[in-house]
Amino acid sequence: MGKLCKYDVAGHLFEVLLPDGIDAGQYLAAYSPFVTESSDAPLFTLRIEYVDDLKAMEPGSVKECLNDESPYFWIFDKGGKFNFGFSYTKSRPDCILIPSDDFSENVVYVQKSMQERLTDFALSNAMMLIYTFRTSPYETLMVHASVIRHNDGGYMFLGRSGTGKSTHSRLWLSHIDDTELLNDDNPVIRLVDGEAIVFGTPWSGKTHCYKNESVPLKAVVRLSQAPYNKISRNIPLQAYASLMPACSCMRWDRISTDALHRTVEKVISKVRCWHLECLPDADAAYTCHKAVTQ
Repeated sequence: MGKLCKYDVAGHLFEVLLPDGIDAGQYLAAYSPFVTESSDAPLFTLRIEYVDDLKAMEPGSVKECLNDESPYFWIFDKGGKFNFGFSYTKSRPDCILIPSDDFSENVVYVQKSMQERLTDFALSNAMMLIYTFRTSPYETLMVHASVIRHNDGGYMFLGRSGTGKSTHSRLWLSHIDDTELLNDDNPVIRLVDGEAIVFGTPWSGKTHCYKNESVPLKAVVRLSQAPYNKISRNIPLQAYASLMPACSCMRWDRISTDALHRTVEKVISKVRCWHLECLPDADAAYTCHKAVTQ
């Protein structure tokens, strides 16, 4: 029968079915703060199966292989139905995700000989993808960002890879009182009773920061490197252009993409957005803090 694990991330419930002998504490440790005993119906379920030959899953023809670095994300087209893969290299997928049409029932397949190495990799990547799709109609955004909690408010830092999102969060932690890290890679924004709330998630990149906590989102700050520190308030179009690319989405799916656009528009109408041109120094944190907390 296996073990059924139930989780709640940003108010969205989902279930993971693990085979007998697979320890959730070992492979899903990051999810332990999000365990729930709720009897409410889950938004989706995911189970993992180990197979002797991954090629036998026949996910379809390769449509795209995305990302500039690991993990790589594969999209397969099988007669108009999309399946997915994840891998450490661009040579071939290491695991295959076969979802139902609405992503409510999902199976991720892993090569049996690679079970020890790939179980947590397969589960985490599959859950992120499914979560993004299934929560999009519920005014929910998964954002590639670092977010800190300060004086009971959330401050989110966006930017291209290598821009210094995590570095800027650490500068706040070092130099701004009453500051703690909420999530360092994939926080979630959800509109709750018309208010933008930012949530910690089990997906925090290389930083072990898995907090089942939430705060009102007070500001979104896009970072760019510069030989000086300067911050300016975004007009709505600039705010949209900053937040939209940072949001995870299945952009080939019109329904979820339309929902994403609507949610982004609502968030930027409620939350002030900024552009910080900065150095990786303490003054950057002071400059940002002074502007966004006024």
